[in-house]
Amino acid sequence: MDTNLNEYLSALMPLSSEFKNYLHKSATRADLPKGTILLQSGDKFSQTFFVLAGLIKSRYFDEDGKQVVTRFWKENEIVLPKGGFMENMESLEDIILLEDCKLLSIHNKQIEFAYHAFSETYKLGRKIHFKDSRKQYQRAALLVLPAVKAYPAFCQHFPCNRILLQDIAYFLNIRPYTLSRIRAKRK
Repeated sequence: MDTNLNEYLSALMPLSSEFKNYLHKSATRADLPKGTILLQSGDKFSQTFFVLAGLIKSRYFDEDGKQVVTRFWKENEIVLPKGGFMENMESLEDIILLEDCKLLSIHNKQIEFAYHAFSETYKLGRKIHFKDSRKQYQRAALLVLPAVKAYPAFCQHFPCNRILLQDIAYFLNIRPYTLSRIRAKRK
């Protein structure tokens, strides 16, 4: 297991050396190029990812065919598909790499085993899901702001200089043209 994942999880709660050792043996590292689709809408997901380096988005297309970006993940964050991670659950969204990424992955069967074998897993899982829920609430809070206030607030929480204008616009539910005007006035 990479020390970044160990530090991330240990910051959430104390971990036993047995649990750390299990994660170290279970985690697989992958270096993937920009544009890779980690998970496509409708596919069953079987892994949970931790971002060592890079940037990822989740998106879906509404009934009118309009892209809606729902989340971003960057370094030292766990990528949870919408709905959590349950065996044989289908993804509701596409998860796409926006940059070349270094990831750790753990198969959901290994996570399920950890729930049975290590007492801290349940509490740790709740804390991870709570952090993810806060990110979803953060987006909801941005969506109720006027566009001229939503963009600066977005930039306080996300690496806006690494995200394409259109992805930010689709996240904030505004037109890319409108966001371009807002950005031009800020400079």
